[in-house]
Amino acid sequence: MMKTLKSIKQLYPYQFEGKNIGLSIARGWLPEFAELCKTIDELLGDNKRGFHWVQLKEKFGSARYYWSTKGKKDSLRFDLIAPSEVVSMEVRQPVSANQQQALFERISKVVGAAEAHTNKHCIVCGAPGKIDQKDGYVLVLCDLHAKQRLGGGDLGIWPPDEDE
Repeated sequence: MMKTLKSIKQLYPYQFEGKNIGLSIARGWLPEFAELCKTIDELLGDNKRGFHWVQLKEKFGSARYYWSTKGKKDSLRFDLIAPSEVVSMEVRQPVSANQQQALFERISKVVGAAEAHTNKHCIVCGAPGKIDQKDGYVLVLCDLHAKQRLGGGDLGIWPPDEDE
């Protein structure tokens, strides 16, 4: 079954209940994002700690998943663009070693891994892909969708509104 953002919201409603500044997931990344939501749900256990997505978007050809929860300290993120890839680095404030902070670190790692997965997978279909730069806009595309983009066709990256 094809995952939609709507179906993911139904499975994990608390993850979408907080304030946000935009929640959009490209069609090709929905299955991986659904797995991420499941993993976070399992990590949180019974106490959801006010976890919610603040922003979900595409930037420099890969996904950016910003989240918040009670007690989480903000971090600073840098994106480095090379011809063949985009590398992201996150600088976090030092935190005391306690169980809650250890949980936040685990969440940060799984979110980072899910974002990194999108660096190598087509935004349209999720197949293995590579950086495609056209007209100054960076996307990760498989060979099929890179050819389609070159031909000027609509890639259908974003699911229809009724799926969100």
